[in-house]
Amino acid sequence: MYRRDLLKLGGAVAANAVFSPLQSAAGISASDISVRWLGGAMLELAIGDIRILTDPCLGEGKQAFEMGDPNEMFDLSKGPNIKTHERLTSFPGMVMPEYDVVLLSHAHEDHFDQKAQAWLRGKDSILCAAHDMDSLVKKEFAAQALDHGKQRTFTGGDTEISIMSVPAVHSLNQGISDVLGLGNGYWLKATIQGRTYNIYWGGDTFMVDPVWQAIQHLPTPDLFIPHIGNVGITGALGQLSMNGRQAVEFAARIKAGIVLPIHHSTYALYQEPVSKMIEAHEASGNLSALRVLGEGAAIAL
Repeated sequence: MYRRDLLKLGGAVAANAVFSPLQSAAGISASDISVRWLGGAMLELAIGDIRILTDPCLGEGKQAFEMGDPNEMFDLSKGPNIKTHERLTSFPGMVMPEYDVVLLSHAHEDHFDQKAQAWLRGKDSILCAAHDMDSLVKKEFAAQALDHGKQRTFTGGDTEISIMSVPAVHSLNQGISDVLGLGNGYWLKATIQGRTYNIYWGGDTFMVDPVWQAIQHLPTPDLFIPHIGNVGITGALGQLSMNGRQAVEFAARIKAGIVLPIHHSTYALYQEPVSKMIEAHEASGNLSALRVLGEGAAIAL
């Protein structure tokens, strides 16, 4: 397994990584699943005896991270202007002392920011999209690509988790999608004391044919975690993440049990509030249970 001692963070990053009590209605035990949202696309998942971190971002304040602005118009031949982006909320802090695996949906800085890169560089392995593998290795990360349809299995105590990569398509425009490259969504099949759970973390994706082809024969997910925010609708690249209505339709198509939207509220980058998804869900008649968390809070399965 890949272990990480978070208590040995150093310098400015350690100052930002505040450790606080887990804000959950249920504690973590070997027979529980807890999913805690830390803002953006960052999650701590306690699945039985396995601990997982997703898309780490540690920056705060008006200069939380640097990246092009997908909400701005720019000359596509020259690329976007690199600028700082604001985090509107306080980072709630990580609570787990170690992780068995870090999952990266893709390497855009709003999913893997500069402070998180400084923290993880030269340490443990990251499972990532094939599209990002070379650039991560050049930056001295111990990255391992998990190709679409492939899986890795992790075991601990009475828990076994199979993590499979599925495509994450960042744009409905095929040309823009080709430029951005395919990211990863992850399908987690967890067996704890003989009981099986399925969790689908979608990544920055839309429900398009490559995604449907990859997941249509998989079981109904107990938990679906979509990325929303409607990013890019005013920019040169166009829409790059789902709006609330699209996420509700996605959840209905896969007949998700519980839907936990993330990738909203944290950054000024996001264009649509999560309230729009709440409204769309109420109007849809979708039987999925919608759960909207505050940052630092968790749900238990």
